[in-house]
Amino acid sequence: MEGENRMEDKAGDSSFNSQMVRLGVITVGLAIIANFIPVIYLWLWHGIIPPITDILKIWAVAMAAYGVSWVFQPLSFFAVLGTAGSYITWVSGNVASLKVPASIMAQKAADAEPGTPEGEIASVIGIAVSVFVSVGIVTLFVFIGAWVIPMLPNSVHKAFNYIIPAIFGALYVFLSEKDLKIGSSSMIAAIVITIGSGMLGIPGWAVGILVIAAGMLMAFGFYRMREKEQTTK
Repeated sequence: MEGENRMEDKAGDSSFNSQMVRLGVITVGLAIIANFIPVIYLWLWHGIIPPITDILKIWAVAMAAYGVSWVFQPLSFFAVLGTAGSYITWVSGNVASLKVPASIMAQKAADAEPGTPEGEIASVIGIAVSVFVSVGIVTLFVFIGAWVIPMLPNSVHKAFNYIIPAIFGALYVFLSEKDLKIGSSSMIAAIVITIGSGMLGIPGWAVGILVIAAGMLMAFGFYRMREKEQTTK
């Protein structure tokens, strides 16, 4: 009976993921098209369009600055966000600063593990709620932010630069509590890579890839070690 229940659960998960992928491809495709509507309007109705060479130059600059993140951010965040949460996140934006913390805190509140069906449901709920909350806050600050922010002292303005590092620091501590060996070894590896990259002159985008790869290798190494320990017992 246990085997049959597991087979049914796996079939249900596969069906859910396939439906999410189908809906996600449609919604992301519509979002991509929607991004071009203002440009198409200016081009067709007002004849305003930059030369193709300028468009390619701008794209090349964006590719050089953010191209690496287009690959490793979805890979590194997928385990937390899940299938449905990933589609919502990449359409709505504010991935690292809002959606990932919302997903992790929702899973913590629901006492659900990332990567499980329960964790994915909690993640989707947290991300969806964060979208509505962020839209409401952004709308509010559109009206009052331009008046309030200039009144804040310069020290507060400088503190805004540390918001994302502070969020990631808190999330790292929370996730490391689940496995101190992986968390501490990943942190040591990240420090060594960062210092070594600075000495060797390795560019920043490559440092990010190396740190993520080191963390994945550490986690895989500890997993295989524990797997061997269990088989020997």
